[in-house]
Amino acid sequence: MFAPQNPSKTINIAFYLVPEFSMIGFSALVDPLRQANSQSGQRLYQWQVISAAGGPVAASNGMSLVADCALGREFRLDMLVLCAGFRPEKGYNKNLQHWLQQHSRRGVWLGSQDTGSYLLAKSGLLNGTRATIHWENLMAFKEVFRCVDVVDELYEIDGRRFTCSGGLAGLDMMLYLIQCQHGHELSLTVSDELIYSHMREGKAPQRMTSALRLGTNNRKLLTVIAAMENHLEEPLSIPQLASLVSVSERELERLFSRHLQQPPGRYYRAKRLQRARALLQQTDRQVVDIAIASGFGSAAHFSRAYRQFFNIAPSQDRHQQLRRA
Repeated sequence: MFAPQNPSKTINIAFYLVPEFSMIGFSALVDPLRQANSQSGQRLYQWQVISAAGGPVAASNGMSLVADCALGREFRLDMLVLCAGFRPEKGYNKNLQHWLQQHSRRGVWLGSQDTGSYLLAKSGLLNGTRATIHWENLMAFKEVFRCVDVVDELYEIDGRRFTCSGGLAGLDMMLYLIQCQHGHELSLTVSDELIYSHMREGKAPQRMTSALRLGTNNRKLLTVIAAMENHLEEPLSIPQLASLVSVSERELERLFSRHLQQPPGRYYRAKRLQRARALLQQTDRQVVDIAIASGFGSAAHFSRAYRQFFNIAPSQDRHQQLRRA
């Protein structure tokens, strides 16, 4: 599908909406197709919006979108895109799984936006495939779906599967689709109409660099932070981190205090606890397993640190998340 197409052929695309889907993510997928039709003067693409029962679906911003039809009543498809957002597990059931598998057997290209990758993976349709998901869910996604080659990229195309990380990444992916099917000139024209001056490649990172996020270009500090992020399960000691960039422990303390207003130990622990919270809320792993995966020697030590940082016990935090879901 990401290949040259006959301009006289109309590509039929369905967008399946999961409750609390991302409205900006959905719009980023559809508007480039509308512009491609308008600028080419041809009906290159047509699309349908599908919901489980055919009724309106509320997005994460509270606005509802009216569906064209219910699951199973769509026209013959070339592509199917799952649009999700918060708590994609709410949209999963056996009917959806069977429907997706049926389309897979028919040779339909299956894709996802934001956390829609969860639904494809849960249905067994991403096994052995490279796929991406929103950066907030990457860690837990890797933990749960070991048969999926999870990548931290804007979008990924592997065989008849395509996944994008959400937000405006769908715009980049659809511009690439238009470019592959109908040429660079049309893709550029659509990009100009949408006042989008820089089309990003799929392998571009989802998040801005650590230098931009932290507001510093200090190479030694950034090297230490990268080492911390790569050693969350088996934490490095402060002396090891200092040795890594050839500074004393006291100098490392000064670097963190000057640029981040906190000591390196506290910053490192916060990183590990944030990983733990993602695993706690997005997986069903036991608390003791999450403690070990986050670099804590025991569940008791982990629980004390978690309560001190988040003002709630790990088990309570998980329970509240389940109640919200």
